[in-house]
Amino acid sequence: MWKTEILKWGTNLMPILQKYKYVFVILLAGLIMLYAGALRDKPEQEIKQETEIFGLENFKEDLQSKLSHIEGAGQVELLLSLEGSEETVYASNVRQSSTGDDNTSYENSLTVLSDGSYGEQPVRTKSICPTFRGAVVLCEGGDQIAVRLAVTEAVSAACGLGADKISVLKMQSK
Repeated sequence: MWKTEILKWGTNLMPILQKYKYVFVILLAGLIMLYAGALRDKPEQEIKQETEIFGLENFKEDLQSKLSHIEGAGQVELLLSLEGSEETVYASNVRQSSTGDDNTSYENSLTVLSDGSYGEQPVRTKSICPTFRGAVVLCEGGDQIAVRLAVTEAVSAACGLGADKISVLKMQSK
């Protein structure tokens, strides 16, 4: 029953498709280009998300894993504190103009890069990552002096922190 209705609907649609076939081809080509553009933008969005915190989560997990391999440390949990946030520096054009007198003016404009029909984006020259303010390490062997010293030295070397900015504590048993 439904097959006959679909066939009837298709036979009614054929004369319309024949009459406007070029319009449908152009419409289909436009839809394909829009879809291709949407696919192209997805990796850029993923890259932005990965670089937002300069890989802090990956760094933290990797360091936590390495610290747990220190003899006697056991299970380790790590908390890193950051000073400020990531800062991005963009390219700019500076134009100097001076009048005959000692009047000099500077005009600063942001350099942008056009990516076709998708708009403009500023040109990023560098990203300044935040610095570490301190670290708290909880580990099962945190009550042993040798373990505390080894963990403090490892975190200090990896994060560039002084020993006074690192606290190593014994993890509460569950």
